[in-house]
Amino acid sequence: MTYRVQLSPHAVREYQKLDASIKPDIAAALDALQHQPLAGAKIKRLKGRLRTYYRYRTGDYRIAYVVDTKARLVSVDYIQHRGDIYRHME
Repeated sequence: MTYRVQLSPHAVREYQKLDASIKPDIAAALDALQHQPLAGAKIKRLKGRLRTYYRYRTGDYRIAYVVDTKARLVSVDYIQHRGDIYRHME
């Protein structure tokens, strides 16, 4: 079964700002989230106050998202460089 991937307005803006050489990797990662958003070698659940989020690692970039298993929805909130993403998360 597949999940629907929905990007927040913030994630869309961040994706549009990415270098053209990075965009194909991020697009492939978003496609992979449709099929298996909860487990995999590049996926980890965050801890502490961010425990509702999962992160997908692709190169030096991270995709932070929340999964609604009942609605089969992956809500992507952040797409940023690994050094910046955790500073901007709520």
